[in-house]
Amino acid sequence: MLNKLKPTLAIIDSGIGGISVLNALINKYGAGNYIYFADNLYMPYGNKNGEILKQRLKNIITNLKKNYDVDKVIVACNTASSVLKNEKLDDVYLMDFKKNYIYLSTLLTKNANTDIISIVDKSLASYIEKHIYEKEKLGNLLKRHIKRYELNKMDNLVLGCTHYELIKDLFIKYLPNTKILNNSDFLVDKIDYSPNTQETTILYLTSLNSKSYIEKLKNLTRR
Repeated sequence: MLNKLKPTLAIIDSGIGGISVLNALINKYGAGNYIYFADNLYMPYGNKNGEILKQRLKNIITNLKKNYDVDKVIVACNTASSVLKNEKLDDVYLMDFKKNYIYLSTLLTKNANTDIISIVDKSLASYIEKHIYEKEKLGNLLKRHIKRYELNKMDNLVLGCTHYELIKDLFIKYLPNTKILNNSDFLVDKIDYSPNTQETTILYLTSLNSKSYIEKLKNLTRR
């Protein structure tokens, strides 16, 4: 159970992707009081209506703060951050999108960030969600994507979806001459958090209740 006397960070993602951010936070702080919310009922975010998604996310943030005594909310999803970036939200951290990099992203992310260079993919995040433990399948698909988008010609590539970060090892393997960056690293660097605990406590929540899905989230969490 979470300790309400200790500050709590809530991490939001459409599915398993934000686990990459949770792992980075645990690695940075060594401990913490966390809530991980996977909106798996509405996954994937990348092909949804932006205005409808924006309102849904605002409702999720409000409910987390109201019902779980959350101190800060981290929107781990690049698409979600994109549709929320012009909203005034207290104690909410969003992904940044930096110029002079090339992003592999969803269509919503590209449309909301016209000042960056984006290569849009519509299927990889969903495929990772379904086949995260099947590295051979993921590797074969990624190789086809590399050829299709000519990613091997890129000097640098930012993984503009947290799902992609879960298979960063495959990007590095098949793009040995391209510098691969996690967009979540820019986010984690700016988070100000004092765990006030030596333990790591995590509450996993989903919009579509599933014990097997929560087990998947737990298995992907490094502790």
